[in-house]
Amino acid sequence: MIDVPRDDMVMMLEAGYLYLAMGKYTEAKQIFEGVSVLAPKHEVPRVGLGNVLFAQKKFLPAIRVLKEALKLKADSAFAHAHLGEALLFHGKKGEALEELKTAAELEPKGKAGDFARSLTELINMGYDPVKLKKESPKKTSVKSA
Repeated sequence: MIDVPRDDMVMMLEAGYLYLAMGKYTEAKQIFEGVSVLAPKHEVPRVGLGNVLFAQKKFLPAIRVLKEALKLKADSAFAHAHLGEALLFHGKKGEALEELKTAAELEPKGKAGDFARSLTELINMGYDPVKLKKESPKKTSVKSA
């Protein structure tokens, strides 16, 4: 393993999230995979990779990667919250709520716990992305004459 200073790791993770925010999924994926190799015992780069897959609507692969992250750190509120989100979008609302509950309990104050509580509140108000997708009108192309 290569010894990389913590600040450099943080900067690489931030770069991965910047690429993700810009929709540059290939670059984001490469960064998170690379950081995962440099820090094989840390869950954060795997969660980042899971988030890339989630953004690409590859929910099942995202779930697999997020579960790998939890094998590295079972008490990661960050990983539980994002796993809950991916499960919800994959149509596993019950499992999603369990993961979100775990995240909220692990982090009573903080971003991951807040995210989990907010998503749980939306679900309790009836938010169901799978149902919404089925109900949304299909986009049709308009042919010019």
